[in-house]
Amino acid sequence: MRGLVVLALVCATSGCREKETPRRTLPPPPATVIAPPASADPPPVATPSELPPPPPACADAGSPECPTYERYVNHRYAFSVDVPSFFVKKGADADGRGQPFEFGSKARVRAWAMYDSPPRPESPPMTAAELYGDWTRRDNVTFKTLAMNTWVVRGSEHGRLYYSRSMLADGIITTIEVSYDPALADAFEPIVGRMGASLMTIPGEGVREKKGRQDARDAKAD
Repeated sequence: MRGLVVLALVCATSGCREKETPRRTLPPPPATVIAPPASADPPPVATPSELPPPPPACADAGSPECPTYERYVNHRYAFSVDVPSFFVKKGADADGRGQPFEFGSKARVRAWAMYDSPPRPESPPMTAAELYGDWTRRDNVTFKTLAMNTWVVRGSEHGRLYYSRSMLADGIITTIEVSYDPALADAFEPIVGRMGASLMTIPGEGVREKKGRQDARDAKAD
């Protein structure tokens, strides 16, 4: 009771005030960014004068440095291959199985085909692996590879480089072979690759058609 009287006297003389709680200062709200309105105009387009110039065309199209190709088709033995147009077609083999092409005295191409005849009458026809073994017995072979029924052999012979690609299909061996002066090696590297990759047979035509019919008759007889 005495304590209440003392508190009443203190409040009467000095005044009683509630304890104030310090206020926290809040950060200002972020500024609102207003994007400018999108332009209705389309983006600028480069004019022809601002575009990069096209690559220069070959100065000498149809040359070893800038070759163009023509498709050679042998309808008798049913195969075809791309041959550079700077090669000149020469006289074909009398039996129609081969066609040579020449680039002056610098290079020669021969596209040809032959039956896969057995070495002896009583022997079966040779396999691709056996034929590959024969093809790689040449002198100075620098590269050789066999993949399924196709093989490639490269090397040098009589002072020239050579490239050959052969395939065995329908009992017929088909080959493209190129021999050329070593001075043309750089220019001819993509050329021989193109020619080899373009070699293909044409089933159902020429001797392949006849052989296919004969094989069907033989199978039926068995």
